[in-house]
Amino acid sequence: ALATVLDCWSPVDGAHQELDEISLLTAITVFILSTSPEVTAVPCLQNRCIEKFKAALESKDSVVQMKTCQLLHSIFQYPKPAISYPYIYSLASSIVEKLQEMDRRRPGDAAELQLCQEGIKLLEALVTVADEEHRAQLVACLLPILISFLLDENALGSATSVTRSLHDFALQTLMQIGPRYSSVFKNVMASSPALKARLEAAVKGNQESVRVDPSSKQAKNLGRNSSIQLKTSFL
Repeated sequence: ALATVLDCWSPVDGAHQELDEISLLTAITVFILSTSPEVTAVPCLQNRCIEKFKAALESKDSVVQMKTCQLLHSIFQYPKPAISYPYIYSLASSIVEKLQEMDRRRPGDAAELQLCQEGIKLLEALVTVADEEHRAQLVACLLPILISFLLDENALGSATSVTRSLHDFALQTLMQIGPRYSSVFKNVMASSPALKARLEAAVKGNQESVRVDPSSKQAKNLGRNSSIQLKTSFL
């Protein structure tokens, strides 16, 4: 049945292409997560599935890329390594490259913002499932990406809603990761004064936004938590 789905992969032109691609990827994911590994881990089928996900990650459509990240999140966290690891090994670098590309070309609309957020969540999932040997390396890869999305006090004042939302999301993620992997975080900060300075500037900007608009619940929480985490875990 999985081979049949793969054989039917023939996206059509126009508005239906996005729906067809996402629907087929969803069907493949259901097979991967619900069918015996004796079927889905067969190399020829597994390689074909991986190629479909890789192609979707390279799509020019942000929605297709975002949905692909969501589907891969489930596969990456699948408890049987024979299923999850080939996808992780084959596609993790594509996720990192996609996020690094977004650092150079910031998200311009809500769809690109959501794609970036889903990519970050996917990389977080990789950190969680990685063995101890590779976890520190993944955290050290994720931290600069997150910090690159932060805005300082001056940039926050003129930020669009999309870039501000990305800033808030990245800062919240950093506050969650910092205490969990404090030794890696401290090592990254110690080895890169530029990253440390950017993080400090972002936190200062957030605290300033609290001062300017203390009625903002989101700003208040971010400002308070940022200060606490910087004192106890980050620096």
